[in-house]
Amino acid sequence: MKQNQYKNSFLSFLAVCVAALAVMTSCDTEYNTVYNDIPGDITYVSGDAYIKSFTIQEHADQAPMQAAIVNDTIKIVWVSYHEMPQTIIPNIVLADKAVISPKSAVEIPFKNGQKYTVTSEAGTSRQYTLQVDFRQPQPKTFGLGTSGKLGGWIAVNGGGGAIATDNFWFNLEQTRVYLVSAADQTTEYDCEIVYFGKGTGVAPFQSYGIYFYLPTNMPVGKYDVRIKNGEYVLRQSKEANWFNYEVTESTELVFSDFNPAILTAKVGGTFNIRGTKLDTGKNIFISIGTNGTRYQLEIVSRTAYAATFKVPAGTPAGAYNRFFFVDENGAAIMKFKSFTITE
Repeated sequence: MKQNQYKNSFLSFLAVCVAALAVMTSCDTEYNTVYNDIPGDITYVSGDAYIKSFTIQEHADQAPMQAAIVNDTIKIVWVSYHEMPQTIIPNIVLADKAVISPKSAVEIPFKNGQKYTVTSEAGTSRQYTLQVDFRQPQPKTFGLGTSGKLGGWIAVNGGGGAIATDNFWFNLEQTRVYLVSAADQTTEYDCEIVYFGKGTGVAPFQSYGIYFYLPTNMPVGKYDVRIKNGEYVLRQSKEANWFNYEVTESTELVFSDFNPAILTAKVGGTFNIRGTKLDTGKNIFISIGTNGTRYQLEIVSRTAYAATFKVPAGTPAGAYNRFFFVDENGAAIMKFKSFTITE
């Protein structure tokens, strides 16, 4: 009987020692699990479930970006000088013997709310949430002058001069060009953005900036032109032009500069043109040179600002450069435009 009492006392003392040891080691290990199914066989298993480091390498010419681990948040600071990726492949270093899901070096969406779960050797777990801390430098204001045309085409770009700007965040989803009516300083009209970026190096979008069409669904009058880019709303650099940008109806047939430098179509195919007063004339012809043979185009659809034409079967392939808009009396308005027709 006494022998059993001594044995039970010893086991109780041993349990107290194990508990004390767990407390003493808690500074190094968040949790410790003791397995003692077999008397005398005690194994300590790590309960550490945390991320030591989280880095991404998005630009080969720059050092890796190191995330800040703040409590249960993986915070990455991103600036708008670099286009934000849709996905990232992070390199993640964990506590010893811990595992993570999704795994390190696995592609994940680069967005707020992405979850990671770290599981220790002992089975304890901890969840982290990705947070993208976006830092956007303030873009400059811009200049457009004092007037424009319904359906007109405008560029706010770099390269010096009154219309120069910089620091744009090239995120089309976070960018809007719009006009606010001077009549009530409330009604807004969105512009169609045609190109937004660092420039293609070739016409018509050669340089850095934003290229857009003025709306056609608004009345003529005075407006304030604004560009919302991320958290900033830009206005013209000259305050005198605020609510003083006059939009009028065009009285001239013009092809938009934002069309491709060379229009192309196949025989029997269609092509599109943007501009103003495109509904001029009853019939449309093309030719090579002013005095060349004229070939009639089929009008599929058109408004004053956009038109779709078809190249009829039998039209010779070639490099055309004249358009004629002919009225019912035979009077023609000629426009120069390169237009290549292929078989």
